[in-house]
Amino acid sequence: MTSALKLYATAEEDIAVISALFQDAALKVSDIAWLSEEKRFVLLANRFVWEKKRWFKKPKGERIRAAVHFNTVLKAQFQGIDLADKNAVLSLLAIEAKSDECIQLTFSGGAAIRLTVECIDAAASDLSEAWDALARPDHDHI
Repeated sequence: MTSALKLYATAEEDIAVISALFQDAALKVSDIAWLSEEKRFVLLANRFVWEKKRWFKKPKGERIRAAVHFNTVLKAQFQGIDLADKNAVLSLLAIEAKSDECIQLTFSGGAAIRLTVECIDAAASDLSEAWDALARPDHDHI
C-alpha cells in the first residue's frame, strides 16, 4: 500500500475529517464490534475513496477496506440496527462529535449508533489496496 490513510482524532474537528473520508462507507453488521471490557468500539468498512480525484481514469471511483475505532467508550446505543442480522448492510452517512463525550454514527434509513465516551480518542486507517467501485455514491435519491 503506497499511501495508506492513517488518522488520529482527539477533537471534534478531527472527527469531522474522519467523517468526510468515511462518508458512504458500506459495511455489514458483522463488521461492528463493541468491546465493552476494553472500552473500545470498532467498525470495518469498504469506504469510498473520496480524496482520490482521478475520475477520468475510473469514473465509478474506488473503494478500500478501512477501519475506524474509538477508545474510552463507556456505552454504545443502537437505533434501527438488528445486531442479530449479521449480514445486513449499512451505509454510513456521517460521524459526528456531538460533544467531547458523545459521538454519533448516522446510517442511511434512519439507523444510528451513539457512543458515550470519556473523551474523543479515535483512529482511522486503510487496511487494503483500493479496488474499482461498482458505482459512485448518489445522494440525489436519498
